[in-house]
Parts: sequence; structure tokens; C-alpha cells
Amino acid sequence: MSDEQRFGDGQDNYLQGMRQAAEAVRQFGSAAGAAGAAGTAAGEAAANAAAATVQAGVEGGKAAAGIAAGAAVGGPWGAILSAAWSLRNTLFKVLIFLCLLLLFIIIAVVSLPSIVFNNIFRTDPATVDPNGPTEVTASFDDMSAVVSDCIQAGYDAALAEVDQIIADGGYDHDLSMQALVNNALVSSEYDTCYVLAAYSASMVQRGTTKADLQNKLNAVADQMYAVTYEVKQAQVTVETDDGPEMQTVDYVACTIHPFDQSVILTAFGVDTGAQYDQFQVTYGEAILDMSNSLKMTMYGTTSDGSVPPISDAELNLFLASLDCSGKRKELMRCALSLVGRVPYFWGGKSAPGWNSDWNTPRLVTAAGSSSTGTIRPYGLDCSGFTEWVYQTALGVTLYDGTWNQWDATHAITKEELLPGDLGFMAVPGTVPVNHVLLYAGEDADGNMLWVHCASGTGVVLNSPDYVTQYRRRNDIDLEGDLAPAVSAAEEAGADG
Repeated sequence: MSDEQRFGDGQDNYLQGMRQAAEAVRQFGSAAGAAGAAGTAAGEAAANAAAATVQAGVEGGKAAAGIAAGAAVGGPWGAILSAAWSLRNTLFKVLIFLCLLLLFIIIAVVSLPSIVFNNIFRTDPATVDPNGPTEVTASFDDMSAVVSDCIQAGYDAALAEVDQIIADGGYDHDLSMQALVNNALVSSEYDTCYVLAAYSASMVQRGTTKADLQNKLNAVADQMYAVTYEVKQAQVTVETDDGPEMQTVDYVACTIHPFDQSVILTAFGVDTGAQYDQFQVTYGEAILDMSNSLKMTMYGTTSDGSVPPISDAELNLFLASLDCSGKRKELMRCALSLVGRVPYFWGGKSAPGWNSDWNTPRLVTAAGSSSTGTIRPYGLDCSGFTEWVYQTALGVTLYDGTWNQWDATHAITKEELLPGDLGFMAVPGTVPVNHVLLYAGEDADGNMLWVHCASGTGVVLNSPDYVTQYRRRNDIDLEGDLAPAVSAAEEAGADG
């Protein structure tokens, strides 16, 4: 006689079923990091309420009910559903699922930004938009569009400031625009989920409205992209009545700096170090937890969702399409394995191999970034990524920092590029912040592909148009195949 438990075997054991459900709920409450103690307490309260509901049926329970291993296939929620389904009586099943639904709503209320979910859960009836979307994806898209429009307004304000500087100084417009360094185009560097979480946390999840969000962001639009400039002179040829003549003209070299993430906190009046009583953590930690909860809900990952991870099948297909050496393919294998899996972190470096600290909250301590002093998911910066790839794939160092990596490489032409070679946004010292990337080949349309760790996004494979310098590692042979791995047994045989 098999001891295997199956659905429908014997009679329902209500107490056993509820214990299973209570344990699963507690697992879920613990897993909801954003809810913290509130989530765990909500789990226990819902489990106790559900247990009380079925307590009357315990006396009538006879043979043990079968509990499927739901946790193995569906995590805590799988365990919850399996435990609830072990209660054969339909009424009890309905009551259990109602209790679990209540638990989900309680956890969602404290762990997900109210600006997105209030219209769905209606936890703050006074600010429900009767004309707003009532479906999660539509609500998120609506709020994302508001954020995007406000950030675009900030960028437009920076461009207008550049035009105003040129006009006020009477500088040569064409030369000034040619000299413009537009670092805002390197990466958007803003995180929509973080913005929505910061706004909701600043309101302690109450009184949030789209109009208020928009007004507060627009109020700091002119601070989102800082503009600096330097006046220069150039000799130009001017046509006169006496023929061509050389004249000295003034022009201005403006720099639009990357998006300033700290402006988000300014817009909403948030002190990241202050106590956020709802979660019993700091505001900085609460915002990051809420942001990650929103990302997990919308994307199934703590990345921003715009960079889906590359599957093993896709990776193998991409590598097979490359016409290059085994060493270069190994560089690409390591680089592409992090796409969509590792976020950008200013000053982020890591030893070879997967780092279990990636995607966990950490304070940014490296100076020189608008993110310095804030809490972000840990990851890599651009040069940290390229160094990690070369170290992991080949055990070769590129050294730390874009300037050192420039010095460790030599110039090649665009036509000489092969997968694994480096690209730079500019010559070091000519821009405030440089960027380094790894060449990955071309797509079907002939566009150059680069894999890199972009600020605000993380590791991504795309076709940026700002790469101007092409480089290759000095004194390293990248054209051979990797030496085959030697097993311990083979080594022992060779020694013996």
C-alpha cells in the first residue's frame, strides 16, 4: 500500500490543513520584505482568523487529508493553495481563500506604492480617481507616463537653458551646438519604480494623486539635468566684400550632466535617514523595498523590466552566430550572462563569478555621483562590469576605472572590432564621466551591438550611438581557443 498522499484521499483534516496554511502564510509574510514586521503580523492574523473559521470543523475531521507539495512548485503561494485545497468541504475552501485574499491585500497595501494601487484596492477612497484605470498594468503604465513626461520636461528645460546661454552671450550658435556634451543621452538614469515608491512613501501611502505627483516633479524640472559651460574661441573663415577672411569668434562649450537622482528626494521632501514608522525602517530602506516590490509585481524581477534576462537557449544561439575565437566567445558568454540580472551601482566592483550580494540594498559610498549617499541595489558600474567579464572569462585584468582600462588598451579602427573589444564614449579627460562597453557584434540590420552596464538600467545589450573610441587589450592573445579543462583524475594520472 503506497503512503503517497493524494487529493481526495479520506476525509478532510481541517486542523492539519490550517496549520499548513498558517505556515505558508507566515512564509509569505516573511518573504514580503517591504512589509517587514507589518507583513508578518498580517500573515499571522490572517492565519489565525482562518484557523478560527474552520475550528468548528475539526471535531468532524477523520482521516488525514492529502497536502500536495505546493511550495515546491509555487513557492509560499503554492503551499497556501495546496493547504487550502486539502480542505474538501467547499464552504471551508471558500472561506480560506477569502482569508488569503484579505492577507494579500493587507500585504500589498503596506508594500506596494499607493499611487499605483489605490484605484485597485481603494484603500484611500478620498483620492480614488473615478476616471482612472482599475487594472494593475494600466494603472502602472498611466503613472509611468506621468513620470516620463516630467523627466522629459526636465530634459527640455536643460536644452532651453543651453539655448539661453548661447543667446545671452551672443555666442556662435553652430560652434556651440557642435561643442555640446550631452551626457543626458548616455542613460536616462532615473528609475520609474523608485520615483513612484518615493512619492508614495513621502505621503505615507495616503492622499496620493496623479496631479500632486506631476506638480511636485515639475517643480524641480529645472534641477533634473545640471548645465555647466565654458567660453572658448575659434578661428573661422568669413566671406567679406574683399573675399574670405579669418575671424576670431566666441562660442560656448556646454555640458548637460546626467539625471540627478537626488532631485527625486528633493521633489518629495524625503529624508532617507529618517524613520519610516510604517515599516520600522528608514525612509531610504522603505523606498527601496517598495520599489523592489513594485518591480517584482510588474516584471517578476528587481530590475527595471526593460532588460529581460537572456535565456540559455538564446545565449547559445547568439554565441553560435559569432565568427570569432573561443576566447572571445567566452568573453561574450560571461558578459551576456549578466544581462537583465545585475543592476548599475556607482563604484560597484566584484570578484570573478556570481556575487550573491548583487541586487541587495547597499549604501553608495563612492564619491562623484548623484547617487552617492543613497541606498541602491548592489551591482556593478561600467568599468567594474568589463573588469568582471575579463577576470571571469580569462583571468585577465583590465584594471579599475575607465581611465586605467584606456591605458591598458590600444586604439583600433571600427573595421577591426571583434567581440570582446572595448568601446569608450570619449577620450578620458574630455568628459566629466566616461563610459566603457564591450563590443558584441552586429544585429541582422548591421547595427553595432554593445553589452555594457548602463547607469539607471544595469547590464544591457543594445546599440548606443555615442561610442566614439575603439580599443583592444594590450599584450593579450584573444584569437586562440580556450585550453580544455583538465579533470582531477587526469591530473592525478599525469602525476603518477
